Amino acid sequence: MSDYNIINIREIIYSTGNMKRTLHFFEDYGGWNRVGQYQTDPSVIAHWGLSSNVTAEEVLVQSDGYHSGQVRVMQFHDVEQEMIRSSQQPWDVGGIMDINLKVHTVSENFERLRDMGWHGLSDPMLQEMGPFKLYDILMRGYDDVIVAFTHRVEPPIELKAQINLPTHVYKTTLTVSDLEKSKSFFVDQLGCTVLTEYAVVKDKPQENMFGLPFNMADKVTCKAIILTIHGGTDVDFQIVEFDGATGRDFSDKAVPPNKGFLLYRVELTGIEMYHKYVIENGVSVYGQMQELTIEPYGQVNLFSVKSPDGAIFEFFERQ
Repeated sequence: MSDYNIINIREIIYSTGNMKRTLHFFEDYGGWNRVGQYQTDPSVIAHWGLSSNVTAEEVLVQSDGYHSGQVRVMQFHDVEQEMIRSSQQPWDVGGIMDINLKVHTVSENFERLRDMGWHGLSDPMLQEMGPFKLYDILMRGYDDVIVAFTHRVEPPIELKAQINLPTHVYKTTLTVSDLEKSKSFFVDQLGCTVLTEYAVVKDKPQENMFGLPFNMADKVTCKAIILTIHGGTDVDFQIVEFDGATGRDFSDKAVPPNKGFLLYRVELTGIEMYHKYVIENGVSVYGQMQELTIEPYGQVNLFSVKSPDGAIFEFFERQ
């Protein structure tokens, strides 16, 4: 038995250029509840290597009171920013490509979100992904982020919350340049567990959820590995490689204060032992262990690592 326990991915931080508009999506449209509104503590700004003149406001939101897979919406002030994945396509590598939300019906959300200025990479489609059959749509929204909306048909699943976005962020996607290298990083170095591996392959030119040209659909294979960092399946993430399509590399853009899905925050206990574990496995720590103030958790010990394609994982323990 290890001397540490990874509790879960508590948050994905979303750095936005327009707090009001982004919160309208999660709260007014989605029905998510607000945990709290905060000013980013100067200790966090300093940990990220930003000037002391930089400030930020944040609002932590969650779906139906669920404390994992939350989204912390942040807006920075008095600092220059770039888009993390500017005008992105799914096959571009670097950072967090998308977050995944389950919905009651994909088609209804698709039409309503288009009225709000979102754009689908395709029309809603019935997909087979490993053991699952689901209606799926990737939509590009504010700050050039992509959100995947899904309705699982087989095996069926009941969504109890009667709101437009009835679940937390149950999955995220990292598009990577080398699937096996990334798998080794997450499994052998961070201690993640593989849940499943699958591939999306088309047998002829056709429309596809990724927005690939029809004549390339049967020439590109999306290879994916679904991983869990805490051992459960309520919040997981997948690494994907588009074999046959070459895009841009945004790895160096996925840093504060740039705009888009910025990083993961993972809660655990026994952080000193986990810190020792990843270092012994050859991980180069990106953000050194420090005491920070992060509301609503209070004082925490935190360090971070970077994946081979630039996704930041912050690990924290409450004091």
